[in-house]
Amino acid sequence: MSVKALQAVGVNKVELTEFSYPQVADDAILLKILYCGICGTDLHGIEGKRTVKFPIIPGHELVAKVVEIGPKALERTKIFSGDTLTVGDMVTINPRITCGKCYYCRNLPQRPEMCMGARTYNSSIGSDKPPFLFGGWAEYMYILPNSEIIKLPEGIDLELASLIEPLACSVGLLDRYRRSHDWVVGDGFNINRNVVVFGVGAIGLLAASCFHLNGARQIICIDALSSKLELAREFGATVTLNAKETSVADRVEAVKEVCQGLGADIVIEACGVPATIGEGVKMLRRGGQLFEVGHLLKAEDARVDANLICRNELEIIGNYAYPSSNCLGYAAEILMQGKLPYRNLIKTYPLDDYREALFGKKDSSIVKSVFAI
Repeated sequence: MSVKALQAVGVNKVELTEFSYPQVADDAILLKILYCGICGTDLHGIEGKRTVKFPIIPGHELVAKVVEIGPKALERTKIFSGDTLTVGDMVTINPRITCGKCYYCRNLPQRPEMCMGARTYNSSIGSDKPPFLFGGWAEYMYILPNSEIIKLPEGIDLELASLIEPLACSVGLLDRYRRSHDWVVGDGFNINRNVVVFGVGAIGLLAASCFHLNGARQIICIDALSSKLELAREFGATVTLNAKETSVADRVEAVKEVCQGLGADIVIEACGVPATIGEGVKMLRRGGQLFEVGHLLKAEDARVDANLICRNELEIIGNYAYPSSNCLGYAAEILMQGKLPYRNLIKTYPLDDYREALFGKKDSSIVKSVFAI
């Protein structure tokens, strides 16, 4: 039996390849992939903008069915959102396998995203050796020992579940914000705050939706595409600013106007444009926080007014990834609640149409492209 997979063999070189159906080791698990999203990090690897191990099968935003479990696999697999795992269960995964040995694993076990020896299914585990199938852009995926598997809620819309992993990034960001504050009377149950989001691609829009669902007072979204800004209003944006039609001064003034003249409590930089960091600092009230989530690639230096950081006692916080696989379980619950039209974000493609999905001209209204396998 052969298994079809989409393999990146070099920079901007992607091939539809057939592999042999794998023999599952005693400590391994095999998944049948149903859906897998196309993440910006996958594309950056294919384009040579970030280091990956070619050849590789990309894809980590996956929805899958468990089809084989090695007799000793559950002894070395961490199961979230459930006590055990059986054939037929619907799942997703945390793409990161931590080493358990480095400084951060030993001293900061609550921050697994800091692991220095982590292996990831979408970048550092290649497809050059058997069993080959270490990515989600394939009909089947081989799960190694010490992986983390998240069982999905019964009845979840499986196509919609392809958003779990990117939504988990925003759940982790929200959790980090909540943990950084001592709540006062009136704020104990909701984040009654003013939030600015730069860039409403997948990560920015999902972040806006999480803060909206948790009671944000105002959510101001900034982007250069009017279609994305219109979509942002469906996910909680109360004010939208078109970056092409306004100046920095205009945007700073508009934010302060809707934030009691003080400025925003939170700025989320999710567009990966260095200049927006300095702009975001100007928008913050005293004691505000800027979360940097958009720069996963090297970029030019950002110009920031250091006096504002000092005088206003601002915090600039880098946010790379969600700290716990529990974030994926919480993201699944958010999707199950059905409070926002998340399905409108998804466009599916069969693997055979990978050229259009990866390299074709995109409709600006499409937020998340997903392979249906």
